[in-house]
Amino acid sequence: MSVKRLLPVRSVSVLAFFLLAFAMQANAQKLAVGADKGTNNHIVYLELGGAGYYYTVNYERLLFNRKAFAGFGRIGFEYIPFLGADRLIHFPIGANFTYGERRHRVEAGVAALFRMDFSPGVGFGEGFYLTDPPTRIFLCPSLGYRFHAKPNEWGSTFFLRATFTPIIGMDVFDDRPYFLPHAGISIGSTWNNPNRIGK
Repeated sequence: MSVKRLLPVRSVSVLAFFLLAFAMQANAQKLAVGADKGTNNHIVYLELGGAGYYYTVNYERLLFNRKAFAGFGRIGFEYIPFLGADRLIHFPIGANFTYGERRHRVEAGVAALFRMDFSPGVGFGEGFYLTDPPTRIFLCPSLGYRFHAKPNEWGSTFFLRATFTPIIGMDVFDDRPYFLPHAGISIGSTWNNPNRIGK
């Protein structure tokens, strides 16, 4: 077999290799851009302050995503035991809405904060609370900023948010509105972008 017959085969192989590598790189870049622009379906984060008194562990699920607008359903949990005296459980349930396609987004939302009080002696007599255990509901609107880091090869991203989140309700002791200026900062992770690399 002569060298002249091998040259075309080798040239075609090298050309095919480079074309395949270029196509894979272009597709990877396209998917990465899609993950960067898109909004992941799932978010888990720890919020200090915010819709809870001290902290909440939260899960968000993407409800809709229309260009720059996205909406999420949210549920969280907080347990506060203090020296056996106060035992409170908080459940913030609500929705958050964001504007922005890339890393930096504006956020607005609202949550209902359900407080279940298991503290000893709470209730101050029969009929003071309508539920057992005693439960109160507060309104927690929020306005702030969220940051999605550049996604990794699987589309997962580091997640950060900072919000002003006042807690609003009725003071059952004085029968008047209750307003607590509050703020929160959240750190977590997002995943399951449909455009992620490797899917």
